[in-house]
Amino acid sequence: MERSAEPPLRLTRRGRAVLVVLVAAVFCLVLSLARVTSLASSRGGGGPARVHVVQSGETLWGIARGLAPEGDTRVVVARLAGMNQLGTTDLVPGQALRLP
Repeated sequence: MERSAEPPLRLTRRGRAVLVVLVAAVFCLVLSLARVTSLASSRGGGGPARVHVVQSGETLWGIARGLAPEGDTRVVVARLAGMNQLGTTDLVPGQALRLP
């Protein structure tokens, strides 16, 4: 007695749509996890943040030069301003700045 061959699996239009949505959801999940992992690693691993208290006469440019004497001061100033949400480069004595 021979068994009849079963027809190959066929996806309906709705089945293909569900499959595409599932693949897209998995792709988005992987991308978001990669982004979270990247952000967590760029923050220094969760160690204690370095803080500098601004002294009278100090400038953001001077602090940046001290942090990276061989680097591009403009890049360090921009990073400091971004990390500390500074709208201007003016500093106030006693102001605490997070350092990279």
